[in-house]
Amino acid sequence: MSLVAADLLEMHRKMALIRRFEEVAFELALAGKFANYHGGMGQEAIPAGVCHGLTSADKTMITHRGLGVLLARGVSVQDVFAGLYAKGPSPTRGRIPVYHMAEPKLGILAGTSMVGSVIPLAAGSALAAKLDKRKDVTISFFGDGAVNRGDVHEGINLAAVWKLPIVFFCENNFYAKSTPLAATTAGGSIVARAAGYGLPSKVIDGNDVVAVYEATQEAVERARSGAGPSFIECETYRWTPHSTAGDREFARTAEELAGWKRRCPVKRLEKSLLEQGCATQAQLDAVHEQIRKDVAQAVQWVESAPYAEPPVALENVYR
Repeated sequence: MSLVAADLLEMHRKMALIRRFEEVAFELALAGKFANYHGGMGQEAIPAGVCHGLTSADKTMITHRGLGVLLARGVSVQDVFAGLYAKGPSPTRGRIPVYHMAEPKLGILAGTSMVGSVIPLAAGSALAAKLDKRKDVTISFFGDGAVNRGDVHEGINLAAVWKLPIVFFCENNFYAKSTPLAATTAGGSIVARAAGYGLPSKVIDGNDVVAVYEATQEAVERARSGAGPSFIECETYRWTPHSTAGDREFARTAEELAGWKRRCPVKRLEKSLLEQGCATQAQLDAVHEQIRKDVAQAVQWVESAPYAEPPVALENVYR
């Protein structure tokens, strides 16, 4: 699907929403409003670009830094905040972390907390599609910190052997918690490993939402046609520490962070929209202002919402 102005503007809206959500969620977690939060600020082009061309039947499995995917696929910011606060009206009814939330109508599969463990689960989703002769494709998100785990190898290997309709999407932000990539990953490249599975692969600029969209669409169409999986390594950078749990920055420098902030994916798209005449500065400012209001209203609502009643904790539990 060729992108037109309306597509670019919609991806901008999603990126701006994710950015504002990330900013507010991180600050609320630091203030003790809810438990540890893993910020994805600076990586907004990935959920916006990947999810824009998906159908509601296509599946996504996220990691603990993947709440932008929920927003990009249509979960309301109010519902995501309710999940973070563990409030009763949340989709999880306050029982499990929002990172584990599923919304089948939107193609969102429940994730896990264990790094890398979603890859074989995502392969299982793709296997189900193949066995049922469906055309939906599964997108499996994971970070550079996951690529050295055994379940990543097992999941990708099986998907390659069985030519499953899945896209393996590595969000490489160059640090596994606070450890730089070079200290954890041999071979000098993540994407080079795809050759060992016989998969087509590419490295893309994760701060360019159009590049993310185009690479994803190419891989999705390959999977949908029955040709099997692809592997995409998306180079990006998170602006925040690993989480709000007091994580220290051992290797990153202020200069490095400043350099990546100059490559801000939101501002990059805005510059392109202005140059192409797709929007005026006033229109872009209006989008940000409306999003600030929407996020503020969502927070106000969730803070006054009730927690679930205690018996809810025992529902849907095998005993």
